[in-house]
Amino acid sequence: MKIIPNRPFDNDSYAERKVFDTLKECFVNENTFVAFHSFNLTDHAKKRVGEADFIILCKYGLFILEVKGGGISHEDGTWFTSNSHGKYSLGEGPFKQANGSMFAIEKKIRNNRKFASLKIPIGFGVIFPDCSWVNQGAEWDRATVCDTKNLRNFEQWLKGLFKYWNNKPNNNNFLSPETIKELKSYLRPDFELVELLYDKILSTEEQTVKLTEDQYFYVDIALENDRVLCSGGAGTGKTFLAAELSRRMAGPNSEVLFVCKSLWLKNYLSKRIVNEHVTISTIDGALQSLRRSGLESFDIVIVDEGQDIFNFEDIEILDSCLNGGLDNGKWYIFHDINNQSDVLSQANDEVLDYLKSLNNPAKVPLRTNCRNTHHILEKVQSSLLLDMGNTGSGEGPDVFEVTKLKDQLVDSLAIKITELLKSNISSSAITILSAVPFDESIVASLPKSILDSILRLDDYSVRNFPPNSISFSEIKNFKGLENEVILLIDLPSPLALSNNDKKSLHYVGMSRARGLLCAFWNA
Repeated sequence: MKIIPNRPFDNDSYAERKVFDTLKECFVNENTFVAFHSFNLTDHAKKRVGEADFIILCKYGLFILEVKGGGISHEDGTWFTSNSHGKYSLGEGPFKQANGSMFAIEKKIRNNRKFASLKIPIGFGVIFPDCSWVNQGAEWDRATVCDTKNLRNFEQWLKGLFKYWNNKPNNNNFLSPETIKELKSYLRPDFELVELLYDKILSTEEQTVKLTEDQYFYVDIALENDRVLCSGGAGTGKTFLAAELSRRMAGPNSEVLFVCKSLWLKNYLSKRIVNEHVTISTIDGALQSLRRSGLESFDIVIVDEGQDIFNFEDIEILDSCLNGGLDNGKWYIFHDINNQSDVLSQANDEVLDYLKSLNNPAKVPLRTNCRNTHHILEKVQSSLLLDMGNTGSGEGPDVFEVTKLKDQLVDSLAIKITELLKSNISSSAITILSAVPFDESIVASLPKSILDSILRLDDYSVRNFPPNSISFSEIKNFKGLENEVILLIDLPSPLALSNNDKKSLHYVGMSRARGLLCAFWNA
């Protein structure tokens, strides 16, 4: 049976890991059977956010499995679990908990118009993998209970569970492969809802985003492989995916080092990846971070903007920080060596070849652009002849371009900023990116009324990006970051570039815009 994700979360539950491993061996010849581990329930009747340990989706219906490890007891209406550390209350008890989860997932599906009229067989079971179950009671039927003996023949017990619930009134219609596929597609994105790396778009509400199919594939590959090289153009979600992977892989027995070259990106991510088992560091500070952690080495290394550290000096630092070294340790490197290899530092192609030679790492390309609009993608690809992936995030507004002498561009920039603010675009959604420092930029010549509303970002203020004002940054420092509106300045028109000219600053600057790109080219 396929399980999503295909490796259990490191949640310190030995009982769940035991069930996970056993479940994976069930129905191996049934390609329509799928299970979800640690499924968030956003429509729970009693909790803001509930969780189901496992959900099975198959032709027999949808079934919630609640797992309770340790010794189990029931005293005066209260359920308890006990282990070597003591005895703990289980609150409302496993059967009510499983029943509540069942109704929560049923409500979630019914609220989707596509499935509102669909008759979905649904039920639940409770698993006690560490004890024998000989108890009788009005709160449960034995068919819904799996104990340590049943777990030895788990597939047979599951068949009995399906049959038990299918015998209930109006619960005996089987699901077609097409329906299973549609439900899986609906449930998996909800299951994979994850935090965005930025805090705001045009509102102050928390935002979430669904992983693309490319990113689903990468997560599955990463969880099955100890070493992975992931390549992708700007906007394909490398930083986002690296951050999410660090959250998933970190745990009491998995200390993660998240590495990048840029101090700005390091500080930005430090406020967004809050996990006691994840250490975020620049490559220059990695050895110091290791000493501060009190560890001999990190269990996992995740590198973002890997092309910035493709030199043998930095690679040696990674090797010394990782348990087992780069040859035998667990590492995941995200890079864009084709287009961004000379912005912060010059990448050495020999380093990439060296990494590819280390103990057969998996090589995964990301091709789906999930940041930029179609208009931005088309502009980058047509004017720079550089690939940024496919798809995009909708049509979006046209790219605004103007090519003038520097003195004239100041007026054009001022007019565009005023126009955007009058259009109710939030100041925080606007970032000005320049190829040169602030004092050398045309932005320094803007009227004082506009200058006073612009914040020059630095490695400290970027922690709380986006600010409550228009922001300014050099392009090279803004790698890994993005904003809704980008005003790109102090660069020559792409039409003036020859085939031998470097295009990386144009590429990075243009690709930072999620919604609207405004380019003010030097004539």
